[in-house]
Amino acid sequence: MSDKVDAYLATLPDWQQDALKLVRAEALAAGLAEEFKWGHPMWSSPHGAVCLMKGFKTHMNLAFWRGAQMTAADPRLEPSGGFQMATIKLTGPGQVGAGEIRGLIDKGAALNAEHGDPMKAKAATS
Repeated sequence: MSDKVDAYLATLPDWQQDALKLVRAEALAAGLAEEFKWGHPMWSSPHGAVCLMKGFKTHMNLAFWRGAQMTAADPRLEPSGGFQMATIKLTGPGQVGAGEIRGLIDKGAALNAEHGDPMKAKAATS
């Protein structure tokens, strides 16, 4: 676990702390490596970046690098930006459960294993 993620966690409102702790626990249990990059926590498989969380004043984003390929698994994933990224916008407590998170993490890691590192792939590739 990263000390920088611990410090980031301490700055968040209570419900955002709980959401980040849940994602962190599921990511680490799935064997992902934890990093703090670009101002927020992220988790990667051996094949590349899988997910990140970023807190904002009124919401928190749970984003998956290959999320645009995972919308069938969770229709709350909103594609945007490059790297086939898609985000679930959380606006309060209890909006995502451990099983949902783990399923998305496993799917993202499997897509990375199949297609390679999403940050090295073309953003328009699906």
